Amino acid sequence: MSEERVPPSRRRSTRVPYADRAYDELLLQMIGGRREPGDRLNIGALSREMGLSATPIREALARLEPTGFVLRHPLRGYEVAPLLSPTEIVQLMDARLLFEPSFAGEATTKADPEFLAQLLATIETMERAGELADPETLKASWVADESFHTLISAQTGNPFTHRAFAALGSQLQRFRLSGRAGRTHALEAAAEHRGIYDAIVGGDEEAAVRLMRAHIEEARRRTLTDERAASAGTAEPPAR
Repeated sequence: MSEERVPPSRRRSTRVPYADRAYDELLLQMIGGRREPGDRLNIGALSREMGLSATPIREALARLEPTGFVLRHPLRGYEVAPLLSPTEIVQLMDARLLFEPSFAGEATTKADPEFLAQLLATIETMERAGELADPETLKASWVADESFHTLISAQTGNPFTHRAFAALGSQLQRFRLSGRAGRTHALEAAAEHRGIYDAIVGGDEEAAVRLMRAHIEEARRRTLTDERAASAGTAEPPAR
């Protein structure tokens, strides 16, 4: 997969390999609720805890910032970001609706075997994840979900719209809410992705646009449901 097709939050450092370890460990801690919204992320303390120098910790935090999971404050450093509010969820999905249906439509005229194979691989990963809501599964689902949408955005070949879409940040916060609500929705989302994939393979631009729009609207509905469950403390037990 070319570098431009990889979500910024998932690009691996060639300079500081240990940053990958710090990134993944912090990510799992936040998905699993070990680090709560508002918790300070002190570089020195994290360095001692993980047995790493400050450099990979600092790089990992910088990579986590675009996910919306970590906030950086001037002079104060990093902290775990608050959960998305219902208003923010609606606004984020509205922003995605401005871009993604047209991206899917364009992809029907620009698909190639490599692109289609990469799309299919992300769908199969989500299908394997099933409905488990443990941190590792949530992370795998998120990476596959984010990659599916980033691949389609990159396939348009327009660097300006691709950068604008990337500026929205990843959707990890949705999986954070899902984890607190005890579900992943991976199978539902994977089925919707398959519909979009089939439309792209078939060159059906109208269907690709319609199905992507429906998928984002369903993602909004699911996320709002998870937000209510997480806020009310009515989470379902994780599936086994």
